[in-house]
Amino acid sequence: MTMQTVAATASAIAEDCSRVKDIENSTLKPRSASEATTDLANLDLLRSVAVGLVFLTHTMAAMRIRGLGDLGRFGVLLFFVHTSLVLMLSMGRMELSGVRLYTVFIVRRIFRIYPLSLFTICLVIAFHIPSVPWLAGAIGGSIWPGWPGLFSNFFLIQNITGSASVLCVLWSLPYEVQMYAFLPLLYILIRRFPSLRAIALIWLGTVVVAGLEYIVRSKMDSDSLLLRYFPCFLAGVLAWRLLETGRRRLPGALWVLVVVALVMLYRLEDIVRVYGIDWHGLLHGTFRNDHKIWLPPSLDLVRDWAFCAVTGLAIPFFADVKGVWLNASTRTIAQYSYGVYLCHVPMLWVCFSLLHFGNVFVSAILTVLLTALVSFVLYHVIEHPAIRFGKQFSKRLVRSIAFA
Repeated sequence: MTMQTVAATASAIAEDCSRVKDIENSTLKPRSASEATTDLANLDLLRSVAVGLVFLTHTMAAMRIRGLGDLGRFGVLLFFVHTSLVLMLSMGRMELSGVRLYTVFIVRRIFRIYPLSLFTICLVIAFHIPSVPWLAGAIGGSIWPGWPGLFSNFFLIQNITGSASVLCVLWSLPYEVQMYAFLPLLYILIRRFPSLRAIALIWLGTVVVAGLEYIVRSKMDSDSLLLRYFPCFLAGVLAWRLLETGRRRLPGALWVLVVVALVMLYRLEDIVRVYGIDWHGLLHGTFRNDHKIWLPPSLDLVRDWAFCAVTGLAIPFFADVKGVWLNASTRTIAQYSYGVYLCHVPMLWVCFSLLHFGNVFVSAILTVLLTALVSFVLYHVIEHPAIRFGKQFSKRLVRSIAFA
């Protein structure tokens, strides 16, 4: 072996070790101003609104109070935009590439998403918790999904196998998990072709492919389409790329108004979708179900893609929200949001079906308190330890790859 070969090998090992040290210290570094902007106030607000819409929609359904329509779905869409944006930022801080980046990313996401979902599924099965507790006839308990259905829920592949989710909120997790497989590849691709035109073409490409799937598989429920929500995730990728351009920022207070306006516009579109020009039906309390909606179902996809795109395009133009109390509240809600998302349905079942207070407002208040308590406990007992273990395990894998 020549001296040049030895020197090159030593240099490569040193570079790999340096990258390992970078990934080990990435969670310990203080956040810069730009990282604080993208990781804290505004995105915490977006995530808090997302989980709040889901929680509020389900709670009002349990109280038999109408009015929020499809806003729970919009909350999930905001989750999709937020998730892809935050994960792209996270990959940027890793300063890894290739196999190391993909390995670390996937390992961390597995330990982030699966431990709590597995615990929730076991809880639902063990205590016979209905998938949708507020529906008539759901008080009697859950229906055994069968072993294939159970394993589909365990691995979060219900949208592939066609199995029902044992808990209604689990429907969104398979789309997130499947998107994890593509996000590192998108990150690498966009690093190589960073122009905004390339990002726009990728987004349009996902719209075309998802639209073709809808046409080809038109007999299926649109929520079972594998690619339906890919353009929603891509909106977060677009936001990430725009953030890196350092564009001019608008006052943070306007971001709050923009989020509120998006929620209101989504609800307004839902009213038009259901009632159409039959406005007296809204006034008289009649409700036309989804089989007799005024707008064609295909526009549901376009609506979701459009609102996600607008959200993603808007995020990079706003400075941080400055309200101290608002930021503290949204930071706390965002931290425990995954637990809130998964556990609030069982808590609704406990408070509205099992305890029988006789007053829906008392049941709703107790649901809020129990959900807050349970999500706090779940975070510190399951989520945070699993996240910490995932980071440590990914470091070992990076070391093994570096020295292989």
